[in-house]
Amino acid sequence: MNNNQLHRYHVHTIGSVANETLMHAKLATVMGITSRGIFLKIGDNQIVFLSFENFRGPMTLNVEGQPPALDKRSMGGLVQISPGLITILEANLTISTQGATIWQPETASPVIFQHAECLIRIKNFAQEAHQHKQGAGLSGLLPSLLSAPFVGFPSNQHTQDVWDTDIQTIRQGLFRFDVPATIKITENILGRGAGLTPSGDDFLIGLLLALNRWEAVFGPNDQLQNLNEKIISVAYTKTTTLSANLIECAARGLADERLINALDYLMTGANAAENTLSELLNWGNSSGVDALVGMIVAVLSRLSQPRSSFTDRK
Repeated sequence: MNNNQLHRYHVHTIGSVANETLMHAKLATVMGITSRGIFLKIGDNQIVFLSFENFRGPMTLNVEGQPPALDKRSMGGLVQISPGLITILEANLTISTQGATIWQPETASPVIFQHAECLIRIKNFAQEAHQHKQGAGLSGLLPSLLSAPFVGFPSNQHTQDVWDTDIQTIRQGLFRFDVPATIKITENILGRGAGLTPSGDDFLIGLLLALNRWEAVFGPNDQLQNLNEKIISVAYTKTTTLSANLIECAARGLADERLINALDYLMTGANAAENTLSELLNWGNSSGVDALVGMIVAVLSRLSQPRSSFTDRK
């Protein structure tokens, strides 16, 4: 899109983190263009996503209409931000945010949590995800993680063994809430994999989201904030800015609603399981299943402890 015609769009929903970011921004650059939207980079380390889908997220602005036909010449292009308006200059594109609804997920409801039912849902959910993804991303780790004889798919056994060793180490570190050991191994997997959000990052997004959103079930722990801060700090030095932003959101208990819905379903049985799983698995190529593995590791590591240890462990 490089003609002189002005193209106007309107945002109907803004994620709470994106709203905070835009309030203090004046300029941005076009960082990425996909079939589903446009990534804008603000300053050195903040990303917002102009999405032409309806799925909401903390860093997402949901834009009405069909996505514009932007070409690669728009990459790195200047974006002006003013109250109520975003202008992508080289594309002659304006996006109004006036009157948009601010979105943030509802608070989790631990009152309806049941331990045994949660573990059953995890196993069933994982088996369906494993069959659907056929070894993509970290889905090949689900059988060993749950000690379940799922139907196998061809994979690089050496690569899978390395992932399995590291993830089992994280699980044991969380069981003991050994923050130094957990931090050391998470440093090894941050940035591991391809794409804007590598598999290791997506795994950590799911892990931190579960620990922080459902802290009321797992129990408050004075080490959790330390764990959050350490992982966020390392993320901004070892992986992509987008991943680091998403990890920071997860440490606040925030994520795309597809991840929120899947996690809440596993914990409480809320939402329709079939739709919830398919929507999660369609979050990126393998990002959804990678985040699911992180959620499951977090839940299993904490629920395998005696209930008193959630609050007594220091």
